[in-house]
Amino acid sequence: MSHHYSGPNFTFPRGDARLDYTDLFAFPKPGDPGKSILIMDVHPSVGVNPPGPTTAEPFAPEALYEIRIDTNGDAVADIAYQARFTPTAGGAQTATLRRLEGAQAVGTGDGGP
Repeated sequence: MSHHYSGPNFTFPRGDARLDYTDLFAFPKPGDPGKSILIMDVHPSVGVNPPGPTTAEPFAPEALYEIRIDTNGDAVADIAYQARFTPTAGGAQTATLRRLEGAQAVGTGDGGP
């Protein structure tokens, strides 16, 4: 599971910059306020601890990147988006995106519970 770069040692999660959520943006779709746009930024190109450049591969193929959304204010996810990426090949990666709802959105791992 990916996580934000923080903590007492100020290091990347599991020492891997590709697992660092740097920003998450959510806003209504222009012209269609009934829909939302989500943008997830990960993998900073430079680290603080240790200092210097990070890996050139943008996403970790062994990682599950997930955004959970509570739509009714009960502090339980109602929708989850999960993304997995292939290893880099020829300078490109392919992503698989899944949308989970209800009990699957609350669970852990691929496809929820």
